[in-house]
Amino acid sequence: MGYRHDFSKADGWSAADVSVRLNNNAGRTFLTFLRSSGVNTVIRYYAISARLKTITPEEAKLLSREGFGILPVFQDSSRHISNFSSAIGTANAKSAMDFAKRIGQPKDKGSTILFAVDADYTATQIDGLILDYFQAIKDEINGTFVIGAYGSGAVLSKLLAEGLITVLWISMSRLFLGTEQFFYSNRWWMRQVPPELTHATSGVVYDRNIVRLPRREIGAYQVDDSGVGSLA
Repeated sequence: MGYRHDFSKADGWSAADVSVRLNNNAGRTFLTFLRSSGVNTVIRYYAISARLKTITPEEAKLLSREGFGILPVFQDSSRHISNFSSAIGTANAKSAMDFAKRIGQPKDKGSTILFAVDADYTATQIDGLILDYFQAIKDEINGTFVIGAYGSGAVLSKLLAEGLITVLWISMSRLFLGTEQFFYSNRWWMRQVPPELTHATSGVVYDRNIVRLPRREIGAYQVDDSGVGSLA
């Protein structure tokens, strides 16, 4: 059938990424749909500051009570090469760890924070500022959390080769640099499946994700009602 067909297959999807908060009536309806679809992990956002797309402590507790693991992705601005540098990597890593503390994500226990590279970059850009950005993230986080990345096959391949990330999440943009090769290499851990969808009943916009490892191994976590986090 070809690459386009293979990349769009969503059989067995078990994680959803959403950019809205789910601790409301629409969110609860959506979570019922996810559970009935066999989904056990929800991917939510950290950023430099709290905003409408970012997860809250109350939402994290609700997701956990409902049985879902939480996998956070830090995304502030990542769609222009000027959003990447060593200094920005250090600042974003600090913001991500501050957010993790606010939400209750467990430290030093193997939980993951992913960092988004949400555009198509050239090999020169990846080898330069993006590599600098992730080196600074690794230096700042210093083993407190597992580091992952969301992006093109070229981004993931380079960061993996340099030992800067562990969790590998392929963007749904199948024509990005290196994505076809990385997809067929089977080195990825997670894959976002096109297209973006809207759940008709709740109105929640979401993406489906294939996850190839148990959620505990990708570093998803849960938070109890007292705000204490543990691996999911």
